[in-house]
Amino acid sequence: MNLLASITHLKCPRCRKGNLFTKRGLFSYTQILDMEKECPHCKLNYELEPGFWLGALWASYPLILILEVPFLIGVLMSDKSPLIFIGFMFLSMLLFLPMLLRLGRSIWIHVQVKYEGLSY
Repeated sequence: MNLLASITHLKCPRCRKGNLFTKRGLFSYTQILDMEKECPHCKLNYELEPGFWLGALWASYPLILILEVPFLIGVLMSDKSPLIFIGFMFLSMLLFLPMLLRLGRSIWIHVQVKYEGLSY
């Protein structure tokens, strides 16, 4: 499995086989951030250090910008009411929040942990 597939399928960064989250899929609206303690395949501890997941907020920030900036441009460029664009912006944020949070964590741990799949 390549890096991009491993990130989007929420797999372990070291072996790319174990799952990061207890519930699979990008769009899980319950138990959004419930993670396994370690990889069931290679036993990588997912909590690398105290406060490790705070960095995932920085990893998800560009994803949030990609989602929300078109609405802000719409507010500036359109003659329609800004409330329409702001409403759609909040609605899209609510719909895509689980995906953004999960992808942020997946990106963050993949940046921090080296792939060692051939040794497993």
